[in-house]
Amino acid sequence: MNTYIHNTNHRVRVRSDYIFDHPKEVEKLIEDLNKIEAITAIKYKKYAGSVAITFDPAQLDSESILEILDSHGWMASRSKPSFVENAVVSGTKTLAKGVAGVMLKRLLGPTVSRVILSL
Repeated sequence: MNTYIHNTNHRVRVRSDYIFDHPKEVEKLIEDLNKIEAITAIKYKKYAGSVAITFDPAQLDSESILEILDSHGWMASRSKPSFVENAVVSGTKTLAKGVAGVMLKRLLGPTVSRVILSL
């Protein structure tokens, strides 16, 4: 999942791989954030990898909250490729193998190319 940030004048919502993968660290920071008077509510959806923070805009701005979250790694994404990236790589390999098979059949004949492709 890519990092998603929704920002209004009194609420920040962040959804990221880090929040999903590190629930203990997230819960610890939420405990610390709850001690800030300007923060009025925090809603944590562990299985969605999402945290919504409501705050008083007269006392705190969203940029400050986002800096805190970023400094704790909440904006980080997994380095694991996405489903689409995996599909593209797999499709490219299949296409390359198919083109190589057609070329071998034309150059060497069908029986020799079957032996080479089965290796």
